[in-house]
Amino acid sequence: MDSLLDFEECIKDSPEFRLTLDQFEADVSSLETHLDKVMKLCGKMVEAGQAYNSANKLFLSSLAELLSYQKKETVVMSCLNQFQQGLQEMLSFHTMLLDQTQRAIVQQLSSLCSQFLPQLVDTRKEFVRIGEDLETAAAKNAQVSRHKAADAERASHLLLATRKCYQHFALDYCLQLNTFKTQQKMDVLNSVFSFVHAQFTFFHQGFDLLRDLEPSMKTLGAQLSQLSADCATKRKELENRHLLVQQRDASGEPMVNSCPSNGAVIQGYLFKRSRRKSKTWKRCWFTIRDHQLIYKKSHKEDAAVLFEDLRLCAVKPADHMDRRFCFELLSVQKCCVLQADSEQLKQAWLSALQGSIDLAYRERSDAQLTQPKDPPPVLSAGDASPGPPSQRPAVLAVALGGPGNQRCCDCGQEEPRWASVNLGVTVCIECSGIHRSLGVHLSKIRSLTLDSWEAEQLKLLCVLGNDVVNGIYEARCSEEGRVKPGSDSPR
Repeated sequence: MDSLLDFEECIKDSPEFRLTLDQFEADVSSLETHLDKVMKLCGKMVEAGQAYNSANKLFLSSLAELLSYQKKETVVMSCLNQFQQGLQEMLSFHTMLLDQTQRAIVQQLSSLCSQFLPQLVDTRKEFVRIGEDLETAAAKNAQVSRHKAADAERASHLLLATRKCYQHFALDYCLQLNTFKTQQKMDVLNSVFSFVHAQFTFFHQGFDLLRDLEPSMKTLGAQLSQLSADCATKRKELENRHLLVQQRDASGEPMVNSCPSNGAVIQGYLFKRSRRKSKTWKRCWFTIRDHQLIYKKSHKEDAAVLFEDLRLCAVKPADHMDRRFCFELLSVQKCCVLQADSEQLKQAWLSALQGSIDLAYRERSDAQLTQPKDPPPVLSAGDASPGPPSQRPAVLAVALGGPGNQRCCDCGQEEPRWASVNLGVTVCIECSGIHRSLGVHLSKIRSLTLDSWEAEQLKLLCVLGNDVVNGIYEARCSEEGRVKPGSDSPR
C-alpha cells in the first residue's frame, strides 16, 4: 500500500517532511496531467466511434438497397434479412458501448478532478502564504534585543500564533493530499473497470447475436456453394455460346434478322433520307410488322409508323441515286428513300417488303373467303341494285365518278371495269393484264365489279383519278415525242 503523509511529521515540519511533501505535490501534478490526457483522448475516441456509427448506418442502408434486388430468392432473402437485422443490432450495441465509455472514463475522472484539485490548489496557496508569514515572524523574533522586554514578548506571541495557524493549514493540506491520493486510486480503478466491463458486455452481446445467426449462416453457406457451382456452369455455357457466335457470325458484316421472335417480318438498321434536306441521312432502326413499316431514330425515342399500309405502296431499287444500296418506297402520299449497308441487305429488304405486300393481299383474300355472311364493311358490286337513298352507292359508280375515270387511264377505252389500288386509276381489261404482268410491286390490280373494296381504297380512286395521275406520269410525253396508246393499239 502506498505511503501517505504523516501528520506527526507535518507538525514537526522537518526537512524530510518537506521532501516528502514536494514529492506528493509532484505526483499530484503529474496525475492531473495524465487525467487530462486520458479524458481528451477518450473524447476523441468517442467522436471517432460516433462518426464510424454514422458511416455504418449509411453503409447498412445502401446494403439493404442492394439486397432488395434478391427478392426472388426466398431462402437467400430470409438469411440476408436476418444478417441485416443482426448488423443493425450490432450497431446499437456499439452505440451503447460509446455511451458507457463516455460515462466510465470522462464523467468519473472529471468528477475526481473537479471535486479535489481546485480545493487542493486553494489550500496550497494558503499553506504557502502562512509558511512565509511564519518565516517572517521567526525572523522578527530573532532580531528583538534582550533589553527590550515588551518587544520580545510581542514578537514571541506573534511567532506562537503564526506557528499555530501554519500547523492548522499544514494539517488540512496533508489531509487533502492523503484523501486525494486515496480517492484517485479508487476512482481510476473504478473507471478502468467500468470501461473494461462495457467492452466485455459489448463483445458478449455480439457473440450471442452471432451464435443465433449461425444456423442462417450455414444455410446461406450451402446456398452459396450451390450458387457457385451453378455460376461456374453458366459461365462455361456463356463462353461456349460466345465462341460459337464468334465463329459463326462475328464477321463484321451487318446482320438482319429475317425471322425475329417479336412477330416482325424483318428488322435492322437502314439509312433514311430526310424529306426536307435531301443531303441529310439518318441511321434508324426499321421493322416490318403487321404490314406496316416502323422505325425508331434512337433507342430513347418511341417507334413511329412510316407507312401504315404496305398494300398501298410500291418498292423498287433506286439505282439513280449517287449513294449505293438504295431503294424506294412509293405511295400516293409520299416517297421514302432508304439505304442498306450492303447489296445483300438491300436485296433482303426488297424481298421482305415485297413479300409482306403479297402476304397482306393473300391474308385479305383468305379473310374474305372465311368471313360470315353479315354485310362486310366494304363496298362491292352487289351494292349496284336499286335501294333507298341512304344505302351506300356501288363501287363501280363511285370509282367512275372520279375525274377522268370513265375512260381507261392508259388507252382511253370507255367504261373500264378494273383499277390499280396503289396508283389510284381505272383501266380496261386489256390494260389490267399488262399491269398484272408488271408485278404487284408496281401496280396492284383489282376488279370494280368482282372484288370487295375498303373505303380507304375507294377514296383513293376518287381523290386522285385518271386525269390527276396522267397529269403526272404523262407530263412530258408531248415534249419527248411519245404517242399515247389507244384502245386499238396492239399489246
